[in-house]
Amino acid sequence: MSLSGLLGLGRGSRVAVSGCGGKTSVINILAGEAGADMSVLVTPTAKIFPVTDAGADFAATREECLAHVPRPGIHCLGLLNGKTGKLEALAPEDLAAIAPRYDIVLMEADGSGGLPCKGWTENEPVIPDFATHTLGVVSVNAVGLAASAENVFRPDEFLKLTGLNRGDAVTAEALAAMVASPGGMLRRRAGHVAIVINQAEDERGRKIALKTAALIREARDMPLVIVSGNARMNRWSGF
Repeated sequence: MSLSGLLGLGRGSRVAVSGCGGKTSVINILAGEAGADMSVLVTPTAKIFPVTDAGADFAATREECLAHVPRPGIHCLGLLNGKTGKLEALAPEDLAAIAPRYDIVLMEADGSGGLPCKGWTENEPVIPDFATHTLGVVSVNAVGLAASAENVFRPDEFLKLTGLNRGDAVTAEALAAMVASPGGMLRRRAGHVAIVINQAEDERGRKIALKTAALIREARDMPLVIVSGNARMNRWSGF
């Protein structure tokens, strides 16, 4: 089954994606899985690099975004920062106004600096009230890495979440705490909640994914879809 199918996404879905270890890849997969007759909005509620798909439509100013007319295909909208090359978020009221125009909305809700682990500050992830789904992304490749600035975005916050000391090896327990602890990835959410455990492409990865999923479910007594697999190969299975 497709990733969209496992997550229960389709026309009318407004998905806020947070986490680390494959957020952008997951968003690109979900955008590509939309029906040929659907309009897909990819936009940040924080910051993203623009979608590089040659077929993607693009708007980079508030005026362009508000005037944009959807058509079938992928549309990447936001406020272009010329210095960083990133798209920054539209004002919440502007995003809420334009989102209903599109069949599917995919929102990157936080950043991780390209690192496989992170800690969250009080104001993130940025999840709009109109989101129908909150999707968290983690990577099994984080397990075994040192809990240090080389591998962790906002390491002080991450250490508080996980109970690790600086330099300790990241464990499946720490990965689950990063997701499920009160100050972790799911601290802000709306709609249906799902977790994608990425890079589980071999026996080791699958074992870590199974253990992490069990620990997340144990920590969070709530309806929760968990999917594992590999974004590079676009192969997924549900738990």
